[in-house]
Parts: sequence; C-alpha cells; structure tokens
Amino acid sequence: MKNKIKILISVIALFFYQSQIFGQSPNYTGTWVLNLDKSQLEDRPNGLTGSLFIIKQDVTKFRLTRYHLFGDKKNKIKFKMVADRKTRSVKILFRGKLEQNVNSLQATLWRKNFSNLVTYKFGNDQNELIADEVYTGNPKSKVNE
Repeated sequence: MKNKIKILISVIALFFYQSQIFGQSPNYTGTWVLNLDKSQLEDRPNGLTGSLFIIKQDVTKFRLTRYHLFGDKKNKIKFKMVADRKTRSVKILFRGKLEQNVNSLQATLWRKNFSNLVTYKFGNDQNELIADEVYTGNPKSKVNE
C-alpha cells in the first residue's frame, strides 16, 4: 500500500512539475528589433539595414508582421501561424510550421527547391531578437520576399 501511495505522489508531482515548465513559455507579443550583429543569417539580402518584427501572440497563435529595412525603404510581409508543430500552408506559396520551445521559436518554411529554418531567441537588451537561419534553395535574386 505504501508503494502505491509513493508512486501516486510521484506521478502527481511529475505532472505539476511538467505543467509549470510548459506554462513558462515566453510570450512574444510586442515589437522586436532584429540584432543583425548577433544573428547568423545565411540568406541576408543585399542592402539590409535592419528588421522589425511585430508579434501578436494568443497562447499558441501568432500573427507576425515583419519589416525588412533597406535604408529608408521597408519590405513588409504578414504571417499567421500556430505553434503546434503541424505543417500548414503559409502565404499560398509555402508549407510551414512553427514550434515554440521554452526559450525560442523555430519557424520553418519550404517549397520545392527551397527551405528556410529560423530559430528566434530573445536577446539581453529590451526588445532585442536574435535569429539563427539555415537556408537552402534558390539564389537571392530569384526568391520572392
């Protein structure tokens, strides 16, 4: 009987521990500035002077508006993704998935002869975002931003 109680208490403790860990995923809602010096971008467009990310997060649902800055010019794109690791259509052209980990977001987009995997992490400074990208596919000149 004591063994069954110990096992039951251990299972309950493990359940509460896991729920605390999963419940501590960061909320990415806000405006984030990509730190180009700390980021590792394999497909950095020519003339890129900065990137701005505006994220609205509701638990696992993300709305992202991303601006790539080229001096005074802005290149804008919007995405809606769900951080549930499931593959979905993204912006008609791509397949993609979003994975939320304890300290990062991992966004993957792909289509025939193209894939882009980016891991986003918070930086040390306020509103700083760091991206590590693995890119394979068409040359920059052929990729539609």
